[in-house]
Amino acid sequence: MLNVTYVTMFYGPGIPILFPIAAFAYLTLWVTERYGLAYTYQMPPRMDDQLTKNTLTLLSFSPLLFLLNGYWMFSNQ
Repeated sequence: MLNVTYVTMFYGPGIPILFPIAAFAYLTLWVTERYGLAYTYQMPPRMDDQLTKNTLTLLSFSPLLFLLNGYWMFSNQ
C-alpha cells in the first residue's frame, strides 16, 4: 500500500485517474483482508506498535512529495 500511495502522490497531479484507481486498490485490499481474517486465518498475526510507527513515518513524506511534484508539473511549460 505504500507503493500505491507514493505512486499516486507522485504522479497524481499529472494523471488524476490515479486517485480512483488507488481508492479501488485500497478497497480491494480492505475487503480481501476482512475476508481472510474472518474465514481463512486461524489466529491474527501478532504485531507490535513499531510497524505502525514506521509506516506513519514513511507516509508523512507523501504529502510533501505531492506538493513538490504537483508544483513542478503545473508550473512547467
